[in-house]
Amino acid sequence: MSKSEPTRAMKEEATAAGFYESIGSVIFPKIQILTIKGLLDGTKTARYPDLTRGGLTFKKAKKETTDEQGGPLF
Repeated sequence: MSKSEPTRAMKEEATAAGFYESIGSVIFPKIQILTIKGLLDGTKTARYPDLTRGGLTFKKAKKETTDEQGGPLF
């Protein structure tokens, strides 16, 4: 977030950081420069992956198949 409009150098650095490709081939800039004015008046919003699809982005833990209990905890 920035109080003032981004400078040319700020925009170049954000572009040089590259992009993130999420599941479904949706591409997002790694660095997004947003102004407070743009956020408050609704003209700018942050772009980010849909995190409600966590089942597709996080690996599932393997289930243990043994009935044995581990050793003592203390």
